[in-house]
Amino acid sequence: MNIYLDESYNLQKEKGKMFISINCFTVLNDKILRKRWKKIRKPFIKFKRRIHATDSCFEKLREKSIKMLGRHDINIISVFQLSKTIPYNYFEDKIRFDQVYAELLKKLFDELSFDEFKQVKIVIDSRKIKGGVLGEKKFRKDIEDFLSNKFPTTCCEFKPTPSYFDVLLELADFVSNTFYKEYQQDSDHIFEKLGFRLIQIKNPL
Repeated sequence: MNIYLDESYNLQKEKGKMFISINCFTVLNDKILRKRWKKIRKPFIKFKRRIHATDSCFEKLREKSIKMLGRHDINIISVFQLSKTIPYNYFEDKIRFDQVYAELLKKLFDELSFDEFKQVKIVIDSRKIKGGVLGEKKFRKDIEDFLSNKFPTTCCEFKPTPSYFDVLLELADFVSNTFYKEYQQDSDHIFEKLGFRLIQIKNPL
C-alpha cells in the first residue's frame, strides 16, 4: 500500500477557526494513479509556474483532483484537531506544533491499520522541523519507532520528500488544501461527495 499525505492548519485567530489537520490518500497501485494525474495536470503546465493548490490559477485543477480521487480505488483519511481542544501538555508559550503533528500522524496510522499489508510506503511532504537537522532526525526516528512497534509484521518505509519531487504529493496538497477550505467554512459538501471513501478522525488528542 502507498500513502501520500500533507498537512493543513490555521493557528491565527484573526483568520477564523484554528485547527491542525493531516490529510492523505491510500492507493495500491501508485504508478497507475501517477500516470492518470500527469495526464489531468498536463494542460495546466501552460501557466509556466509551479502547480500549487493555493494558486487560484489552478482552481479548475482542484476540482479535477477531487473528482479523480472519487472515481478510483482510493481511500482518503483526514485527522482534524481544533486548537482549543489540544491538551495543555502540548503547549509551552504556544502550541508545540511538531509534537502535535507527530501524535496526529500516529492516530492516522492507527486508523489505517497496516497489519494486513506486508509492505507500506508512506510519502510525506517534507517540512521544516524545530531544531533543524537534529529535530528532523528525532521526528523521523519517533515515527519510524512507532511504526515498527505498532506494526511489527509490516515493512513500513517512511519517506519525507519535497512536494516538487513527486506529483502525487502535489495531488495530496490539493486534497489537503480542499479540506482546509471545508474545515474553515464548516462545510461538509466535499466530505459528503467522497462518501464511504473518506474516513474522518476528529479531535483525537
